[in-house]
Amino acid sequence: MYENPRSRRGFIQAAVSMAALAAAGSARARAYPAKPLTLVVPFAPGGNVDIVARTLGIPLARHASQSVVVDNRAGGGGSVGSGWVARAEADGHTLLVATPGQLGTLPEMIKLPYRADSFAPIAVVSRTPVVVVVRANDARFRTAEDFIKAMKAKAGNVAVGHAGPGSPNHLALLQLEDVVKSGANAVPYKGSGPALVDLIGGQIDAVVDQITSSTPHIKSGALRPLLVLGPRAAGALAGVPNLAQLGLPVFDATTFVGVFAPKATPAAPIASLHGWISQSVGEPEFTRVIRELGSEPFLDSASALQRLVSDEAVLAARLTRQGRLKAE
Repeated sequence: MYENPRSRRGFIQAAVSMAALAAAGSARARAYPAKPLTLVVPFAPGGNVDIVARTLGIPLARHASQSVVVDNRAGGGGSVGSGWVARAEADGHTLLVATPGQLGTLPEMIKLPYRADSFAPIAVVSRTPVVVVVRANDARFRTAEDFIKAMKAKAGNVAVGHAGPGSPNHLALLQLEDVVKSGANAVPYKGSGPALVDLIGGQIDAVVDQITSSTPHIKSGALRPLLVLGPRAAGALAGVPNLAQLGLPVFDATTFVGVFAPKATPAAPIASLHGWISQSVGEPEFTRVIRELGSEPFLDSASALQRLVSDEAVLAARLTRQGRLKAE
C-alpha cells in the first residue's frame, strides 16, 4: 500500500504541535501563583497586624508576580478569620497573617473549629515589644519600681487594662502577676484603643500594651512607657527598664506576627512563599513603616514560628487550668 510521505510528515507535525500545546497548558495549570494571593487579617483595619499585612503585601505582590489582597475578617478575638483560613483550599493562595495567640491561645480557651496544628507556618515577619504604659503626669508612678511596689502592696491595688481575654497583652499581665506575686485589678477591653482612652481619662491606672498602639499617645505626651515586659528594648524604648533591671525574673511577652497557610498546603508553594516573604521583609520601605509603628522587622523560619505557637499553647493551657484565663 502506497503511503504519501507528505501526509505522514504532516500527521507527525500536527501530533507534535498538539503535544506541545498540551504540555504548555499543563504547565500553565501548575503555575503558582495562578491567581491573586489573599492575606487574611483576623482583626479590624488599622491595628498592628493589619498594618504589617498591608505593608508586606506591596513587595510580596512584586516578588510573586501576582496581586495581593488583604481581607479583614474580624471577630472572636481573631478566631473568625483564623477559622476561615483553616477551612480554605490548601493551594497556597489564601494565607493568614496573625500572632501566635490566635492559633495557640484561643483553642485552649474556647471550643473552635481549628487547632494550632490546623495551619502550616511559613515565616515570622515582625516583633513588637509589650510595655506597661501610664499617664505621663501620674506622680504615683514616676518609676517602674513605684509601679511594682504599688502592685505588691495589695492585690487589686492597681487597675490595669488590657486588650481582651486571651490577647498577648492579657497573657503578659498574667505573667507579670506571677513575677510580682500579686494580682492586679485586671480590666478587659475590646482592643487596646478603648483601654488607652480610659487610661488617658483617668479611669484606670495603667495598660499593658503592644507599643504600636501606644506610640501615638507617647509621642503626643499623654502617656509614658514605664516597663518593658521582655528583653531590653532598643530605639524609642532604649531608656525604659525591663524586669531584669529591677532584679525580677524575666519573661518574654514580645508579640510576633507571622504568616500561615492551611495545613495541607504543598511544600512547593510554602517554599516559594517563604522566599518571597524573606525578600519583602528585607526591603527598606517595609523596615521604615514597621519601625515607625514601634515594631521591628524580624524574619525567622517556619520552625521558629511553630515553636512560638507551641509555647503560646503551653502557657495558655497552664493559665486555663489555673482558672485565670477564660473567655468572658
